[in-house]
Amino acid sequence: MRMRIKHRGGLEQDSKELLDFARSYLSDAFPNPDRQGCPADAALRSLAVNPSASEAAITEHLASCSPCFRRYSELLTVVKLERAAQEGLSWKRLFGWSRTHPLLVGAVLVCALIIAIGASVLFLRLRLPNAPPVDAHRVPKPVQPVNPEVAYLPFSLDLSNLSPVRGSDTPTTGSQRRVRVPRSPLDLTLTLPLASEERSYDVKLSAGSHAFLSKSAQAHLHNGRTLIRIEADFTQVPAGNYNLEVESSTGVRLIQPVLIDAELPKTGEPKR
Repeated sequence: MRMRIKHRGGLEQDSKELLDFARSYLSDAFPNPDRQGCPADAALRSLAVNPSASEAAITEHLASCSPCFRRYSELLTVVKLERAAQEGLSWKRLFGWSRTHPLLVGAVLVCALIIAIGASVLFLRLRLPNAPPVDAHRVPKPVQPVNPEVAYLPFSLDLSNLSPVRGSDTPTTGSQRRVRVPRSPLDLTLTLPLASEERSYDVKLSAGSHAFLSKSAQAHLHNGRTLIRIEADFTQVPAGNYNLEVESSTGVRLIQPVLIDAELPKTGEPKR
């Protein structure tokens, strides 16, 4: 009997050391001082209250962000105390239960995070077996579509020669050539006028007062040109004449008349 008790005590001691090591490792191994990509505090509390109803992405994030792991551990303790209070447990019984069952308090959490770490590493190995070297002079590849079944056709519009329109001024688009745009999903690249700022822009396709497309995108400088790249699915837009507007937060607008056409442009046809 004494040998059995001793063996059990040694097992619990080893398990406790493993648990303490896992907590210490996850609490400090993944610093994120700028809290980039961190979920809201409410999402962490929701995971502590009902893990099965929370998104798997939050659990995966905890496995690579020590600040969120520490905050989640605090919220998990608060949730357990709240539940204990609702069930009428006394503080003495609660802390006595925690000392008696130290493994049960954190076993589920640590196991879930260890599994998430392993799954994340496996996913990255399968997804990126051989990462190519970064080439600063290489033109970026087209944006991959969210839906793998949809093929986004690369398409460019040159807006560098357009005259900016400010505020509510009435645009003069009568003399501008209307550009044909295919009625299909497009990986759309817009070239802004020279010296346009790298900022956020609103891109809108409209006819009269009705907008058929409205997106926000960040402009970036590439080889001396300011470019905007967005995914625009025009398959649900009826064929016809429209205005493609690009507006900055300062109220400066660029307006390009376009013709949404069901037929794709012929090979060699220039794009604006």
